[in-house]
Amino acid sequence: MDEPLKKKFKIEENDIGHELEVLQEHLLRNCLCSLDENVIQKLFWRFNSGDVLWSDLTNNWSTEQILMLITCVQLICEKTMKQSATGFICSRIADVHNALTHKENNIIDYFIELADDSDMFVSFAASRALTSFFLAVKSRLDQRWLDKLTENIEDTSQPLKVSFSLDVLKRIIEWKDFDEHVLEDNISTENAILSNCHTLSIRSEHFDSTQVKCLCIKSLESKWVYIVNRFESLIKSNATVYESTIITFLNLWEAMISVKANLSIIDTKPFYSNLNRYVPLLSNNTSAIVWKHILNLFNEVLCYGSTLALQHDMANEPCSLAHLIVRTVKDRRLLHVVPYINGSGGFGGGNLEGDRVLLKKLVLLILKAIAVTVKEAKYDSSSDSSVGSEMDDEDADMAVISRSIRDVLKRVDNFIKQHVHFHPETSPAKWIVQLFTDQDDYLVESMICCLDVARVLCYRNNYLPDLRKDLNPSETFLQFLHTVSFDWDVLLDFLVSNETCFLLYILNFLKYVRDHWDEFLDTCDRKIDRVMISLAKLRESVEKLVSKDLFPYNINPILSLLIECHKKYGAYSGTLILR
Repeated sequence: MDEPLKKKFKIEENDIGHELEVLQEHLLRNCLCSLDENVIQKLFWRFNSGDVLWSDLTNNWSTEQILMLITCVQLICEKTMKQSATGFICSRIADVHNALTHKENNIIDYFIELADDSDMFVSFAASRALTSFFLAVKSRLDQRWLDKLTENIEDTSQPLKVSFSLDVLKRIIEWKDFDEHVLEDNISTENAILSNCHTLSIRSEHFDSTQVKCLCIKSLESKWVYIVNRFESLIKSNATVYESTIITFLNLWEAMISVKANLSIIDTKPFYSNLNRYVPLLSNNTSAIVWKHILNLFNEVLCYGSTLALQHDMANEPCSLAHLIVRTVKDRRLLHVVPYINGSGGFGGGNLEGDRVLLKKLVLLILKAIAVTVKEAKYDSSSDSSVGSEMDDEDADMAVISRSIRDVLKRVDNFIKQHVHFHPETSPAKWIVQLFTDQDDYLVESMICCLDVARVLCYRNNYLPDLRKDLNPSETFLQFLHTVSFDWDVLLDFLVSNETCFLLYILNFLKYVRDHWDEFLDTCDRKIDRVMISLAKLRESVEKLVSKDLFPYNINPILSLLIECHKKYGAYSGTLILR
């Protein structure tokens, strides 16, 4: 920048803080029409000439002024997204947003440069502003900005820059589209305020971030194998200076393959590569916190309750990961190196203290790996068998798998009882409920895994009666009812909520009860009346909601199974709880 410009900007720096405060106040009122145009001109429009660099202008700004600038940019982007969803936008906000996205305006390049700023609050705020900016510009997102971010990720010698770029991409991938986002004000209030300003009428449409997400992951695709290999080396090095960066990377990887991201299988498939290489990283040399995030990643890949349990043909990648996890448990490599005692997140209980959070993540992962392995074997064998001799081969194959799974479950059972205060005779069917009782999503998915494994392995020609006892589905359900105090309203809440896969669990469990009524009766024993009353009250509550057209989905299959089970109970007891 030449000297006359420097002199001019130095004078303006004296009142820049006041101008930014005024701009922020107007943005919070959702309208810039009454703002002096000179303020906007000085702050944004003059940069569209390309003659001035933001880094030069802000060189002598205070931290507070830089933070105020970042906040204003983030507000402009958020107001643009919010108002666009209503069909009306303040014309001045639209103008400023367009000025920010002008190809000659280098403010985004400047924000990316703040990745390794010495003040962590500045870099933190810049990453949030970039997230909002990328989401707001949608299809106009300049590939040059994404390239800068991904180049930062490749250079792992600069952890701050890597973490910054990973965090921006992760927040974009995790963004959830709502008609009214949780961070937004009420839209009706927004319209009332906008009625006093000069608004532009635009086509209102539901905000869809899919296009931006796809652009972000596409920018990583060609570099992904290299990035994965680099972070594998960083984890092996066990250098604490990289721990935060590693965690952010694992979080991004998890977000990209998560079903919650609503990305297509085609878009996310490249990011399933090299997952198996991270299983050996669960070792003595890896810290407990990194263990947890690797387990989170694997648990997301083996998303059994939400996707894999519903598929006949599962992809090779999750099946391969499941097989490897089962093998590492079977040969004792995994359970013997768990950093349980030395990990954080301990819990009380006599002299046994350790990282229960890590323990639950690990156990859930093993249960999901077992369920995926069994499910794959079931469909592979059923699709290959058509004649008698092949049926014999199928039974022999399933017998081998059953014994292998029994061995793995025994190892997990022993491991759990070494670290948690469960009675030695407590079966996995009971302790999985007790272990996960404070985390609904883990609880329900673990129950689905055990139920599905039991239905495939334990009821074919009376295979392995000890495994049938260990995974008794009735025992699990009875323990679950004890946990919720037999409260049918809690069961209804589980059914209505989309936070767990309880619908899939109760559907499969009721099918099991229908097909194995005598075993269900034997397990419930004297508590059968209390169990059936809870199910009857659940049915009654569901029917009331259905009659008022208030149930969020088609619940008729569940109602039909409840009716069948109550008929069996009526035949057994001589009475019907409900007609």
